[in-house]
Amino acid sequence: MLETIRKRLTLLFSGTFLLLLILILLGVYFTTARLLDQTELNQLKSVSDRELFERIEHGEDRLIRDPIFFQILDSDGAERYARLPDDLSKKTIDRFVSSDTETQKLELEDRHFLLYQRNTDENGLIVLMKDISATEDTLQRLIAMLFGITVLSTLVLMGISYVLAGRSVLPVQQAFDRQRRFTSDASHELRTPLTILYSGIELLETEPLSTEGKTILSDLKAETASMQYLVSDLLLLAREGHPGPMSSLDLSTLVTQTTDRFRHTVVGRTLHLDVAPGLLVKGDSNQLIRLLTIFLENAVAYSDADIEVTLQQTPSDVRLMIADQGIGIPPENQDKVFERFFRGDHARHGSGTGLGLAIARSIAEAHGATILLESTLHQGTRFTILFPTP
Repeated sequence: MLETIRKRLTLLFSGTFLLLLILILLGVYFTTARLLDQTELNQLKSVSDRELFERIEHGEDRLIRDPIFFQILDSDGAERYARLPDDLSKKTIDRFVSSDTETQKLELEDRHFLLYQRNTDENGLIVLMKDISATEDTLQRLIAMLFGITVLSTLVLMGISYVLAGRSVLPVQQAFDRQRRFTSDASHELRTPLTILYSGIELLETEPLSTEGKTILSDLKAETASMQYLVSDLLLLAREGHPGPMSSLDLSTLVTQTTDRFRHTVVGRTLHLDVAPGLLVKGDSNQLIRLLTIFLENAVAYSDADIEVTLQQTPSDVRLMIADQGIGIPPENQDKVFERFFRGDHARHGSGTGLGLAIARSIAEAHGATILLESTLHQGTRFTILFPTP
């Protein structure tokens, strides 16, 4: 459980750091792109402000250096001078001239251009066009570099976050270990006197007693048995469902035999069994029997109708389903039923410790399984346990 918390904290820490890093890198990229674009535009504006175009007719167009191209239009829109790329269509430049935009980016095959236009003093128009392929290539390289930084930083941040998360849960782990040792020790210490008490009650039952005495003795025996059951549950919880030796076992046979034994304790209803043969899982047979028994006991306690037990194979897992047609679980309680000592409406079953489903979840987690709950009030409940395939 604490390892799960550590992983979640790792994701939280690394996700937060990574988000901040991405925001910073995005800021770097867009700021750099804006500066480069502004530098290119300033160069075009500088060229257009030199009033060199009046001297073009005197052969001084060499002052407009490549890769800057230009077009000069008079007040009637007629072209006076032009030096444009050979692969640039007239329609493309005409669309830009007729638009209201001052600048525009254009891509011709594998080259990129920046277009800029302004009015002249004679109500004409100057159009400048600069090859900015080198700038775009720089931005592409910047993207690749920032992506590499992001990937590398993600790995480093996850490692750092895992260490920090480990230090964060260390006090919790220590407190949890102390609580588990206390519960385990207390459970062990209680088992012996409870066993002696139960044996003494059984011995007293052989003695001649009044009717009232027999009733009191019967109540004491029942309460002692309940205490023994509670102590066993606490001991199992203290071990966090830690299984014994794990081995490959036939879950189909285990479910069939456990359900058949449980069938004899059910009166007035039917246990429907649908088990696919030969389904194997890796686990502890004793704990898996305890897991199934918990769900069967709950189904019997909360339902007077038939119970269905189904075991089937899917492409991703082995699914064990226990369904009843009982009172159901209210939606507000469905997230709480796996908590220790939580008991909802238990008027139907009278006694209970509220530990059964907590134990079931602990056993399932120890086997790498997941428990799903589907319940509708006054219609029934279905528990589905998803076992990983071995």
